[in-house]
Amino acid sequence: MQGVPYTVCNPFSAPPEYQYQPDKCPANTIRIGEIPQVLKVFTCSSFDNGTCANGQFISPNYYRTVEAYSTSIQSLLNVYPQMENLVQCKAVKDAFSEILLYHCKPLKRYVRMVWASMVFLSLVMVFLVLIWTMLAQHEQEHHSLDGSVKPRLPSVAEELETGTKDSTEHTVSV
Repeated sequence: MQGVPYTVCNPFSAPPEYQYQPDKCPANTIRIGEIPQVLKVFTCSSFDNGTCANGQFISPNYYRTVEAYSTSIQSLLNVYPQMENLVQCKAVKDAFSEILLYHCKPLKRYVRMVWASMVFLSLVMVFLVLIWTMLAQHEQEHHSLDGSVKPRLPSVAEELETGTKDSTEHTVSV
């Protein structure tokens, strides 16, 4: 591995598209996640007194830092296609498409059924209110609560008041 020049693969296409293409890396490049494997050869195996052996010039601390960064970046690149789908709202679009295709038609039918039943109940309630209003009007007209008895025929009442007729001849019905 020593003496071979390495270049890091750029998994994105040229501007202005910048399409993510991880499989289009040339053969002489390495992926970002493989950088620690290349640098391991150059990392000090024993870092005593701040010096390294011949050909090893990277301290273990720097190696761990590079390993952490390159592993993190490679992990981000691995989930990049899913993040791209989220940015394009593909999951949201798919969810709404599924709802519209499979759930809206039954939902529309059930809403119509609820609407029809509410119209029916409203009509029944209007009919009942009209009946109750007519019954209350009938009660008020024919069954007065003032305590007096009113004759049905006005001529009979006048005759009784003036005394021209005998009160025993006619019976008054309530």
